[in-house]
Amino acid sequence: MTNTASLWRHILPGMSMDLRLMRYVVTVADEGGFQRAADHLHVAQPALSRQIGALERTLGVALFTRRPTALTDAGRVFVESARRILLEADQLADLTRAAARGESGTVRLGHVVSASFEAVPRLMDSARRHHPSLRVETTEAWSVELVEGLGTQRFDAVLSRSVPHRQEFERVAMWLDELVVVVTDDHPLSTVDQLTPADLTGSRLLLSPRHLPGWRATVLSALAPGTVVQDSRTPGWRRFDELTAETFAVVTRPVGDNRPPGTTALRFAKPPSVSLDLVWHREYTSPALRLLVNLARAKQRWSVPE
Repeated sequence: MTNTASLWRHILPGMSMDLRLMRYVVTVADEGGFQRAADHLHVAQPALSRQIGALERTLGVALFTRRPTALTDAGRVFVESARRILLEADQLADLTRAAARGESGTVRLGHVVSASFEAVPRLMDSARRHHPSLRVETTEAWSVELVEGLGTQRFDAVLSRSVPHRQEFERVAMWLDELVVVVTDDHPLSTVDQLTPADLTGSRLLLSPRHLPGWRATVLSALAPGTVVQDSRTPGWRRFDELTAETFAVVTRPVGDNRPPGTTALRFAKPPSVSLDLVWHREYTSPALRLLVNLARAKQRWSVPE
C-alpha cells in the first residue's frame, strides 16, 4: 500500500496542490461517483473527470477504480490526508480573523498580590468563558514594578490601586475594595465590632516604604491625623509576622479575609474604600488587550463583589 509520506513526497516536487482539486477528490469519495460529486459541486461531470484524471497522471497512481467508482489504496491515503489539509484550510480564515480580534492572542497581566484573591480569578474566569482562545499570563509584583513594566512593555496591562495618573496611561476602574484593619488577637481592639479612626490613635501603623505614594496617601487618609507610621520590614501582604499588640495594618478586604491565624480583621464603622484599576499604556495596545479591557469594562458580565 502507498503510504502518506511517499505519496506526498511524490506530489509536492511535481505540482502545486490545488485545494479545489483536493476537494474534488474528497467529494467524489464521499458521493460514491463522479456524476453525484459533479452535481454536489455544481460543475460539469466531464470537466471533473478530466481534472481528476490529470491529477492521477501527475501522481502516477490511480485514485479511483471506475465502474464502479471506488477508492484505491492510494486514493484512501490521498483522501485521508486531504481531509486534514482541507479542514485546516477551512479553519485558517476563522483563526486569522480571531487573531485580528485578539481572541487567540496573549495578554501579559501584572497585578498586585492583593488582586490574587478575587480580582484576577474573576477576570480570568470571564476571559475563559467569553474568549476561550485568549491567553492571559499573570505575574504578581509590587506597584512600583508594575509601573516600570508598563513603560518597558514587560506588561501589557496591570491591576493596581496606586498607579499614578499619567498622560500615557489609560485605565478602567474595575471595582472598589473596602479597607479593613488587621491586628493580632491580643491587640486591645481585637474584639471591637466597628472601628473609628480615633480608636487607632494609640497604635502604630505598619506600612512598607516600598508602597507607591498613592497607596500610602489612601491608607493615611482613612486614619486620624497624626497616626504614627512604623516601617514594615516584611514585603508583601501575605505575612503579618511583624504585628504586635501595639501595631496594626490596613489592607483590602480580600487580604483581610485571607489573613493568617492569630490575627483579626476589623471593619470601620464607615468603611473607606479604594479603587482597583486596570491600567495600560496607550501606545502599546493590541487586539488581545482590547478584549481584556472590554471584559473589565463590562462589569455586568462577571460578578462584582459588594
